[in-house]
Amino acid sequence: MSKGIRILGYIALVVLAGVFVMAGFNKVSGAEMMVQTFEGFSYPTWTMYLIGAVELLSAVGLLIPRTRILASGVLTFILIGAVGSHLIYGQYAAVPFPAVLLVANIIVLIMGMRKLEAEELDTDLVGLKDRFRMNRSN
Repeated sequence: MSKGIRILGYIALVVLAGVFVMAGFNKVSGAEMMVQTFEGFSYPTWTMYLIGAVELLSAVGLLIPRTRILASGVLTFILIGAVGSHLIYGQYAAVPFPAVLLVANIIVLIMGMRKLEAEELDTDLVGLKDRFRMNRSN
C-alpha cells in the first residue's frame, strides 16, 4: 500500500474516532437532543449513558492498532441499533448519518481483519521457511 493511501486511511480513522468522541460526549453529558431521542425511543436513560461511555472508549480503541478490531466491532453493533431504532420509530431523516458511520466502521473492521490475516500468513511463511532450512541442513 502506498504511503499516501496509508496517510489518508489514518486521517479517516482519526475523523471517525472524533465523530464517536463527539457522539459519546453528547450522550454522557446528557445533551438535551440525546435525552429527547432516547426518550422518544422509550429507552431507559441509563442506556444513553452506557452507549455514550462505550462510544468514547471505542473511539480511543479505534486509534490503537491492537484494539481497533474490537472497537470497530462494538461500534458496528451500536450503529446497527441506531439505524434500526431510527427506522422503527419512523425517524427516516436521521438514518443517513448512522448508516454512513456504519459503512465506514465496517470498512475499518474489514481492513483490520485483512491486515491481521496478512500478518498471520507472513508468520506462517516465516515458520515454513525456517522448517525448510532445518530440513535441508539435516
